[in-house]
Amino acid sequence: MGDRYDMIVIGAGAGGLAAARSGNSRGNIALVEAERPGGECTFTGCVPSKTLVDVAGRVARFRDKGHLGIRGDVQVDLLRVLRHVREVVEEIARDESPEMLRTEGINLIEGRARFLDPHAVEVSGRVLRSERFVIAVGARPEIPAIHGLDDLPILTNQTIFTLEETPHRLAIVGGGSVGCELAQAFARLGVGVSLLEANERVLSTEEPEASDTVRRVLERDGVDVRTGMRLSQGLPGPTLELGSGERIDASHVLITAGRRPRTEDLGLEAAGVNTDEHGSIVVDNRSRTSAQHIYAVGDCAHHLKFTHVADEQGRMAARDAFSRRPHRLDDSSLPRVTFTDPEVGRVGMTEHRAYERFGERARVAVMPIGYTDRGRCSGERDGFVKLIAAPARFRRTLGGGRLVGMTAVCSTGGELIAEGALAMRNGMLAGRIAQTVHAYPTWSIVVRQAAAQWFVGLARPARSDPRPTW
Repeated sequence: MGDRYDMIVIGAGAGGLAAARSGNSRGNIALVEAERPGGECTFTGCVPSKTLVDVAGRVARFRDKGHLGIRGDVQVDLLRVLRHVREVVEEIARDESPEMLRTEGINLIEGRARFLDPHAVEVSGRVLRSERFVIAVGARPEIPAIHGLDDLPILTNQTIFTLEETPHRLAIVGGGSVGCELAQAFARLGVGVSLLEANERVLSTEEPEASDTVRRVLERDGVDVRTGMRLSQGLPGPTLELGSGERIDASHVLITAGRRPRTEDLGLEAAGVNTDEHGSIVVDNRSRTSAQHIYAVGDCAHHLKFTHVADEQGRMAARDAFSRRPHRLDDSSLPRVTFTDPEVGRVGMTEHRAYERFGERARVAVMPIGYTDRGRCSGERDGFVKLIAAPARFRRTLGGGRLVGMTAVCSTGGELIAEGALAMRNGMLAGRIAQTVHAYPTWSIVVRQAAAQWFVGLARPARSDPRPTW
């Protein structure tokens, strides 16, 4: 008959750990993991990349002090930096170790799970049964189907942090968040970097002004940014040939151009769980699959592939599985951050999307960082804070309307965006932000200054309605 549990969680990354810990107070939980608990975020994603970004930022700030009368020389030992990155990974991994999980009372079962039927999985020859399942198996890097690329010694986020030699020239394919972050970090640490993006701009899902800002600072840091460039083939060297016939020589090639859910070999057909054409598990806004006692969270099921999204989905799925009260995830107020310098934080709609949906009723206010006292004090001229409002349900534009989007591009953009997420989560009127006293001269006061543009007498507008040109 097999071992019975109140809930079985498959995958011990961010989403799986959150589901297991949330469900642990409600029943007997089995957490199945084929590798080390912690998942991609801990070992090959957020933790190592942000550690590398932080070190690179320290180097850049020290080198940039010459114009302030502070001079010195920085010598970078990249291999020692990468060892430091791995040390931080191991330190954080201890919080998610098998010993720690068992101390918490979670039954960690090592091995790969495969569904035998809707209520049973097999793990290393052992059959586990439950009335509730959470699938949190994540995703893996996807290599583009380009002739000759498979024959090259390709790096991904899973291997870049284990380098044992210093790259002479790094070619990065993919100008999304990961590509931009690593391009800037390695360039600041002394590596020659080319960044290739097929779209016409990097960070193509963000505001155009954010893309322009990031491109400008990347080029300032020495990154050779190529947009609108498609690869035609990979050649020995390694060398990347572009559609134009131009060739990019490199010592190492890093692919950051996409991810694919790890849903193969799970036996989802036997469980009655549907996937789409990309292998992503189809879920509703409660993270339920087509088999409604089976939930799927994180990168294997959601288009927002972020650790904090997987964590929240895991918690909500576990609560939903043990409760008759629906727990739905509203992804309209989920923040996202690209950890370049400056950071790009966004929540909700872009300006273009807001005008598409609300027409001329959408309202936009922008405060450039270079206009602000804190930006001047810190010597920061790049970036801006943009707020987007739309008519509220009953109050229309009273109080400035409700906040539906925010972008913050500055050194603390990832921190500032939390204020926008909180306002949107609670349906707050934009006027409340303008009314709230923010300490001077903090970065957060820029948010108030942007909101104040909508109210006569509170601030001199840097940009406000009617719809302007940036």
